[in-house]
Amino acid sequence: MRTLLAAAAVAAMLAACSPPAQQKQDETPPAPPPAEIACNSLAPDAARQIAVQEPLAAVASADLRGGAIPPGLYDLTSARRIGAATGWTGTRAVALEVAEASSGVVTLNWAGADPSNGYTDRWTATLTDTPQTRLSYSCGRIGEVAAQFAVSGTDLQLRLPDGANGSLDLHFARRS
Repeated sequence: MRTLLAAAAVAAMLAACSPPAQQKQDETPPAPPPAEIACNSLAPDAARQIAVQEPLAAVASADLRGGAIPPGLYDLTSARRIGAATGWTGTRAVALEVAEASSGVVTLNWAGADPSNGYTDRWTATLTDTPQTRLSYSCGRIGEVAAQFAVSGTDLQLRLPDGANGSLDLHFARRS
């Protein structure tokens, strides 16, 4: 019996000398970036980082007349908020590919790289301009939105809804 009591005393001493068990803290791990959707394989030019600028009155009132968009690859050269657009924070490099099928259907492939998190936002949509200009998303985003655009030489201006009460006025230059 003495041996049993001695063993119990030694076990109690060892337990008292042991460090306390680690308590799990209520830490929520940071959310991973959204999974990238492989709508296209465009690679934005990382050297062409663009920040969204604040709106100008002339930009909001400009009437974009449409036109024939030459197929090819375009890089974002400037971006402005219109109204209460949320836009993006920081900078982005954006590549936009314009393709036209023999049927006349114009497809836009977008890839916008955010250097702050390494995420590339990708989407694909068809652009129709009759009776009114609309983008119909087929990958990466859902639905159909009103849009405006204008073409001047190798430059493309695209105005897309952004947030509940605004839009982004985006200017692209065709890659040579």
